[in-house]
Amino acid sequence: MRSQRQVQQLRQTLVDALHTMVETTRALHPEDYALPAPLPGWDVRLLTGLALGQLTDMAAQLERPSVTRPVNLDVYATHMLATASRRHSRAAAIADRDSGPRLGEQLISQAEELAVALGEGDLPPVVDTGAGQLSLLDFLRVHVTEIAVYCDDMRRGLAVTDRKVPPADRAVVATAVRALADVLAARTPGQAIEVRVPPFAAVQIGDPAATPAGRLVSAPTHTRGTPPAVIEMDPATFLQLCAGRLAWGEAVSTHAVSASGQRADLSRLLPVMQ
Repeated sequence: MRSQRQVQQLRQTLVDALHTMVETTRALHPEDYALPAPLPGWDVRLLTGLALGQLTDMAAQLERPSVTRPVNLDVYATHMLATASRRHSRAAAIADRDSGPRLGEQLISQAEELAVALGEGDLPPVVDTGAGQLSLLDFLRVHVTEIAVYCDDMRRGLAVTDRKVPPADRAVVATAVRALADVLAARTPGQAIEVRVPPFAAVQIGDPAATPAGRLVSAPTHTRGTPPAVIEMDPATFLQLCAGRLAWGEAVSTHAVSASGQRADLSRLLPVMQ
């Protein structure tokens, strides 16, 4: 019953995220698509192409139920990291097909259709993403996270204009932060560092001394109280770091991150998912 309630809540959170995406995209003026985006070398038009590809994938994946055992979210996130350049190339191809405003119209149409399907239709308990099977719960979390990052990208890209970008829904940001924190904790087990993202998440992770395979070596165990290293930041900074939109060094130098303790450095673990 608890899982069913979580799925229902996440369905509504994803619908709300899609509505915010629609509002954000509708706020764009034709000239805004040429504005620089947080990803180096990208503009708003390319971001729109990336988001349109993500929504197209979401719609297709919902039509592919699976009976295979789902993978863990951190396994899926690792695959997404490995294939990020392929999706970025596809975003460029999508963006080259149409003008910025036309891409925005397609994005709005796809988002509105998905919002209806998610709000009313029956959804498969396990979804074949083409990159591994995901439980419906994790599938919803992944796509909420993608939209949360998109909306943050747009907010930052439009900061030089007078556009009124709708604020991210609290539940959307909370879901994205918790999903990324869960991936970080699963990928980096241990109790050497506490990562805090108030008011949404706090996880303990291991020592970021990566092995050649990208996993962590055994970390010192801390069994009582607060770990010897603590890292704290706001939700927007956490999203930007985890999505590869912000470098660790820049976050620390601008005091967007508070880090104390010898091991308080996440640079080897970033990005978490792209």
